[in-house]
Formats: sequence, structure tokens, C-alpha cells
Amino acid sequence: MTALDYPIKGDRPLGTGDKDQLGFREVAARIASSLVDHRSDNGLVIGLEGAWGSGKSSLLYLIEDELGKFSEDQQPIIINFRPWLIGNRDALMDSLFGDFTKRLDELAMDAGDLARVSASKAQEAAATLRKFTKFVSRAASVMEVTGEVTGISLLRWLGKGARAAGEMANGEVAPQLFDVKEQLVEALKELNQRFIITIDDVDRLEPAEVMEVLRLIRAVGDFPNVIYLLCYDGDILAHSIKKAAKVKSGAAYLEKIVQLTIMVPQPEPLQLRQWFTDELYLLASTKNEDELARLRSVVDYEGGAQLRTPRSVVRTLDAVRFSWPPLEMVGADLADFVFLQLIKDGNPSLYRWIENYVATAALVSLGTARVSEEESAKELSVLQTIVAENRVDSYEGRYHFADILPGVEASYDDDGAPFEIYQQVAEEDRDDAIRNARLASSDHYSLYFRLAAPIHAITQEEFTYIWQAAAAGTEPTKEMLMLLHGQIAAGSLSKVDMLLDRIKGGAYETLSNNQCENILIALAQTMDEAYRSRPFDEDWVSTLWTRATALIPLLLSQIQDERRSSVLEAMFCGGVAISWLTTVLRRETFSHGRYGDRPRAESEWLMTDNELDQIIQLMLGRFRKMLPEELLGVISPANLLFAWRQCGDEKGPQKLVDECMASDSGLIAILEKFENTVRSSDRGNFKTLRRENLAEFFDYDDVVQRVNSLKEDGELGSRARDLATAIERGARY
Repeated sequence: MTALDYPIKGDRPLGTGDKDQLGFREVAARIASSLVDHRSDNGLVIGLEGAWGSGKSSLLYLIEDELGKFSEDQQPIIINFRPWLIGNRDALMDSLFGDFTKRLDELAMDAGDLARVSASKAQEAAATLRKFTKFVSRAASVMEVTGEVTGISLLRWLGKGARAAGEMANGEVAPQLFDVKEQLVEALKELNQRFIITIDDVDRLEPAEVMEVLRLIRAVGDFPNVIYLLCYDGDILAHSIKKAAKVKSGAAYLEKIVQLTIMVPQPEPLQLRQWFTDELYLLASTKNEDELARLRSVVDYEGGAQLRTPRSVVRTLDAVRFSWPPLEMVGADLADFVFLQLIKDGNPSLYRWIENYVATAALVSLGTARVSEEESAKELSVLQTIVAENRVDSYEGRYHFADILPGVEASYDDDGAPFEIYQQVAEEDRDDAIRNARLASSDHYSLYFRLAAPIHAITQEEFTYIWQAAAAGTEPTKEMLMLLHGQIAAGSLSKVDMLLDRIKGGAYETLSNNQCENILIALAQTMDEAYRSRPFDEDWVSTLWTRATALIPLLLSQIQDERRSSVLEAMFCGGVAISWLTTVLRRETFSHGRYGDRPRAESEWLMTDNELDQIIQLMLGRFRKMLPEELLGVISPANLLFAWRQCGDEKGPQKLVDECMASDSGLIAILEKFENTVRSSDRGNFKTLRRENLAEFFDYDDVVQRVNSLKEDGELGSRARDLATAIERGARY
């Protein structure tokens, strides 16, 4: 069964068929017995007191249910009075006395001569109550007209037992109201029928409305065989009384009206968590043992901190019922989801902080945003003001919080901040979060807040098209890669960046040999075109090219050994993205120690030694056939020339450079390709030509002389002057 099989309960008390999770039934039975006991025959006002969400209304329901189990001669008549549905004072009295009268009429109709309650006594009580209600209402109207008493003052006056209300509007002399009330008291005594009037949510009324209700109860609270059962939060009600009545102590005022208080029992230790756990496991399930272990930890720690009342349990379970089914369909993490739902109900400010933090952390991990030390310190300060003390003071609390959020590290230095935020996330941890659709995943975090993936994430429908294209062949794969590259994801990143990250994060393990081959060959065909359509800084640590390069060993690992050589040949011999392929080649010559003195560990190689030999020969063959115009057409001629030389051919690169600079236009063109851009905060961006870079393939002094001689050339002069400036800057910076 799933959450869909369990309806959302909402903020309502127990009802027929609901399970008594907190063991209130036995408490309700004992209270019910006391309510029908004859020691309360003279009337009583009882307060059923508890904090919001503690289960007052549920306990009230169980009390009524238990009262219904008594024998007919013991059963009281229950009147449920709900003043928050009533708009003014007159309606308040009419509603209470009207319901009371109606139940007396029903009692008269049901009574027989042999019954415990005689019909005549019930009819007499009903008639007297009607008379009492009529004169109370008339007295109020007259006194408002004469200005003697207004608004709630009538109820105060009535409670003092005033003997007369004065002349009526029609000129008749009013009977003494006090005498009418005495007649009603006697009629109710004779009737000998217990009435219980329940008033729930008194504390939710406006302060003025609270006073109206309390004064009405005080005015008629001494009716015999009538018990008022009021449900409220004592602190909140006392505050409303203090505000409306302008008294020093609202609690002391309440004591004059409520003669007896019953406190709603607090749940036993671990009871709320056990209730939550039992129902949670009916609504949702974890995917593996790791997720289950983390879920238990979340419920134990976060549940212990946030599940304070029965209402908090119901609200969090309702959040699971409502939001988990669509998240479960996309493989979200139940432990992370429950963690957030518990915090949302217990600490909404912290929930909002997490929502903002994980969104920013996602952009940082993608390389499209940076957070300054000042911004980080500000965010950390906000966190410390809203996070619960148990997280700050407890090492365990710090650990549990940091364990779920990306880039958050717990600090166990008591003299410093409890956390560090926006810390670098290990690549394997990032990939694991993406693979398991965790809250820490840059592709999935917003699922937990908006039930939708981030706008930069690739949709499941898009993934379907991608895998279908990869299975169909190289051409469809190329088209899909360029289509995704045309869709901006976040900052400078396109959706193809997101795709390569997802493949690297584990999706490659699900691909067939054929799909892996087609993706590799398509990368070798498209990477240069992708750069030209949206250039990036080649020196930046995480670019589309570096993402594509990182996929090579992963996709090769999925290809059968006998096919690897053919795939590499298709890439490095036939791939038109020669600039990207050159960066791959150059990286590997350094990684294998073929050039330079810092070889990488074998685990960091893209391919084997034999495979590197193969691609070196393939690329050398392409370099040696290259014409000057082809060299000038690549993205970075300098990178290609260095790669060529580092593969062991000293003469080939120099010969091609000499051919390029044989003409003045060729000299200008190739020098422009060797320019470096310097980015300065105070001088802006400018280009340089440094001696050390030119000296590898040019006679520096000869180049300077030739460039200066071309400054006044009609066709090349402007470009030559720019190059001369770049040479001068190269000498200074």
C-alpha cells in the first residue's frame, strides 16, 4: 500500500473508526463517570486544559463517546455549543438557550408516564427556559436603548442577579428577571436530568468574544444538573482575558468561572515517535538498507526534537500522504524528505533557510556561482539565530544536521561557529547524491520543496529521447547533444553540461555497449562546434570539455575490449573536434609521464598505455597533413603545436609555423592566435603576447621587427598596431 491508500486527516479530532494512538480512551472513561456522578448536581464549570495540538478535541470526542455507553437512566444530554460560529451577543444567547430548549422539547416528546423523566416536568422546564430567554433578550434591548447597559455589560449585570430590568418597550412592566431565573432553577431540579454543555476552542476566539462567552457561562453556570465542559489552552485564554478585561491576571479571573480543571495527559516518552513511525511505514518504504538506517536516525533525532504534540504527528504524516507519492515515483530519498517535513512543522524559519541554502549550493557545485566569505558568514549568522539549541550545543545535533545538507560541515570547536557552510563537496559524494536523488543533489533538491526538478535539470522525457538517440546511432546522438547545448540550464551551463554530469554520476553503468560507443564518437564530432557556438574559458576548472573528457574512461569501461580500439580510431582519426581531441591527447601525455615530470596515478588515466600509443600515431598523422589555413582554423593553434611537439615530433610543428608566417598576413593571423587575455579588476581585460610563449616557435626579435614594420600597412596596419601593443603589455605584465 502507498500514501494514496491513506486519506489525509487534517486538523480534526478523533472520529468514528479512528485509532486512539495515545491511550486517551481510559482517561475519557474515568472523566465520563465523574460527569454523571451526583456530587455535581448543583452545576459545574470544568476546564479541559492543554496546549494547542495536545489532543483536547480528541479527548472531548472520546468523553462524549463514553457518556453514550451509560445506561438510559444515567445518560446525560450533551449540547455542543460552538460560539466561534456566532456573530454577536444576542445570537450567542439565542444559540445557547435555543439549543438547550430544543433538547428539553425532545426530552418531553420522548418521555412517558413510567419514564424516569416525566413529560410534564420536561415541558415545564422548556417553557420556563423560553420565558427566561425572552426576558433576557428584551431586557438587553431596553437597556441598550436607555443607555443603562450595553454590549457584554448585560451579561455581567445578569450574573449579579439584578431583580428588574425596567419598563419594556411596549409599556408593560417586566416580571422580575431574578424570579424567572429562580423558577428555571427549580424546574431543572425537578426534572433531575443531567445536561453537559461542551464548548471547544474557546481560546481561538477574539479577546472580546472570549469575555462574552465567559460572562454568559458565569451568568447561568449555577443551573442545577448542568455541567459546562470548556476546552482551551490556559496560557492563551488567560492572555485574551487580561487584554479584554484589562485585569492584572487573566488566570485569576478564569479561576472565578472555571471551578475545576482537567489537564490533557501528556504523551508518554517516545509515544509520539512510535505513533509516527508506525504510520510512516504504512505510507512509504525505503529503497535500501542505507536509506532505512538514515530514516531511523532522522525519526529518532529529528522526530524527538520536533514531534511535541499529537497535532505535530498528524501534520507531518499528512505531509507525507500528500507529497510523497509523486516524489517516490522519481526515486527521491525518504529519509531526506521526512527530515524536511519534520523541520517544516517544528521550525518553519529553518526550513526556509535550508530551501535557500541548497539552491545556492547547487549553483556553486555546478560552477555557475560563487559565495564570498562575507556572504557565507552572513548566512551562517542567520542559521545560528534560527537553529535549535540542541543542534548548536550537542555534537550529535551538529552531526545529524550537517550529514544531510551539501557543503555543510559540523565543527566540534566549542569556541567557534557550530558549522561551516558552502564547503567543497567531494566529487564522489556529489555523484552519489545525484544518483540517489538526494536533497544534496543539484539536479533534485527542488523536488523536496516544489515537487518539481530545478529548471536546469534534464527531464525524464528528455532522458528517454537521449538514450533512444544514443541507441539509434552517432548522427542522432550528435543532433541531440547540440540540441541540448542550445538550451541554457544555469549561468553559462547548457543542458548538455547537465547530461554529461549525470552520465558521469552513474548513468553510464546503465548504458549498452552501442550507446557508449555512439556517445564517445558523437563527442569527438561536436565538442569544437559546441565551443564555437558558446565559447568558454579553457583554463576554467569545469568546462564542457573537461566534462566530456572525464566520460572517456567511464564509457570505454562499458565497451567490450575488442571494440575499444575501433572506437578510439573513430574518435581520434575521424572526429572533426580536433581541438578537443588535442586537449585529450595532451592531458594523457602528461598523465602517463610521456612528457613532463609529474605523471598521474594509473587510476587517473583515461586509457591504457597501448591505447595512448594508438591515439598518438592517429593524431600525429592528422597533424602532419595539416595545412596552414587548417592550423589557423583550430580553436587553439598553440595548444595543437605543443601537443604535436610533446608527442615526439620537433620539426613538424616548426615547419607548419614557418609556412604560416611566410606571408605578412599569415604572420599577423598566427600571432593573433597566440595572444593571451589578461583579466584585471582595475584595468579591465586586455591581450598580451609574451616572449616566453612566442620563443617556442618564433624568433622573438624578428617577430617584433616585422610587426612594427607593418603598423602603417594599409590593409594590416590596424591589426599590427594591436599586436605591437600586446607585445608591449606582455613585457610589462
